[in-house]
Amino acid sequence: MILEPIRPEVLSVRLIPNVDPQLASELKLETKHRSLGLVTCSIDDSLYAALDEGTKAADVDVIYAKSFYAGSAHASGPFSGEIIGMFAAEDPEIVSSGLQACLRYLEKKAWFYAADDRGRLAFFPHVIPSVGRYLAQQAEVDPGTPMAYLIAPPMESVLGLDAALKAAEVEMKVFYEPPSETNFSGGLLVGDQPEVEAAARAFQETVLDLARRPHSISPSPDVEELAATFGKASKRRGAGDDLPFRVHESGAEMSEKPDEYTHLFDNRSLVRKDHPVILFRGKLDLLQAHVIEAAVAAGQEGMEDLARDLQEVLDYLRNLLAAEVTGRPVPELSIAGLTGDELHRVSHDTGKYLGVGWVMPDPSMGNAVSKLNLLRAFCREVELSALDTFDGHTHLTPDNRDRLLHGLNRLSNALYVLVCKTVGRPNS
Repeated sequence: MILEPIRPEVLSVRLIPNVDPQLASELKLETKHRSLGLVTCSIDDSLYAALDEGTKAADVDVIYAKSFYAGSAHASGPFSGEIIGMFAAEDPEIVSSGLQACLRYLEKKAWFYAADDRGRLAFFPHVIPSVGRYLAQQAEVDPGTPMAYLIAPPMESVLGLDAALKAAEVEMKVFYEPPSETNFSGGLLVGDQPEVEAAARAFQETVLDLARRPHSISPSPDVEELAATFGKASKRRGAGDDLPFRVHESGAEMSEKPDEYTHLFDNRSLVRKDHPVILFRGKLDLLQAHVIEAAVAAGQEGMEDLARDLQEVLDYLRNLLAAEVTGRPVPELSIAGLTGDELHRVSHDTGKYLGVGWVMPDPSMGNAVSKLNLLRAFCREVELSALDTFDGHTHLTPDNRDRLLHGLNRLSNALYVLVCKTVGRPNS
């Protein structure tokens, strides 16, 4: 599928807390480099970009990074892949911090993309808004410089780089002439951030055009129009000249939204529908559906107080979702006049507060209890999804992240309290 991410696979990770002096000498380490972090990966350029990210997160140096000849399809072993990279620092904790940042970047950002429906043509239209010390050294620029890291097979990369350099006010600091060790090529282009983004867009569209029309000799009118569009976009200073859709991860702009993409926030932040935040929102939506189903069952059984409590649960979840999307403060949980921490206390001693011991729901307890129990169980799954989704880099502020996770944790307590209250009702 066109523009489907091709995610790198981390094949091995190891830490050497105190490197042997003989090996340190062969690696030409500085005296401060007592600890090493090693990582191998299935895609070399993804790891080069991720190693750079590690230098921004910790005081680590990239002391070794090499691609293997012929790529991961011809690797020397099952854990070799296409590249090996090494961090060095004074102590293992610093190296570990660099490695963790590197691994997060590989998981979240450093992706190649498919340029054809079969996924055989892979390319890397990667924008780095602010490079770290490693890529800054490679390109001989200052850390913090915006960069377009553009890689593709030889034909695609030469055409794409030419288009990128013509479309934007950028300078090519490094040219990886074809073929590299992995038979790809490309370059590192620098300039102001809008310019490197325009260069990456032009590179991407040129690669996609070649994938569509590999035997065309002269540009068609639509390609000429595309070049004119990018020429204008590279000089733009107003939002009116932007293409309407923008991919959140790569910064690439498109005139149409692919069916497999959706909005993280708006048209300018498209992500694939399997993006972790979108999957989390889907589970939150399903949780709300379970709340409505339980409220309907409560009303049918004449439990108007339970239906009101569930309406409060529904209102909380809708406000929580709105806060996650808009950045507004995540609301505090309050159900049936009790705060989240009070509900937590009650759920751990229902005998004392509700006169009901530990409840194991069964079919004899009726439809409302069955729906409540399903709701409680699924709430736990949503909480785990949130923990996974908002671990590490996230658009949420630290306060909002903590409030969201805390609120979902307490919500499962609240739902168990509602189960116990319903089971303990007179005549239940």
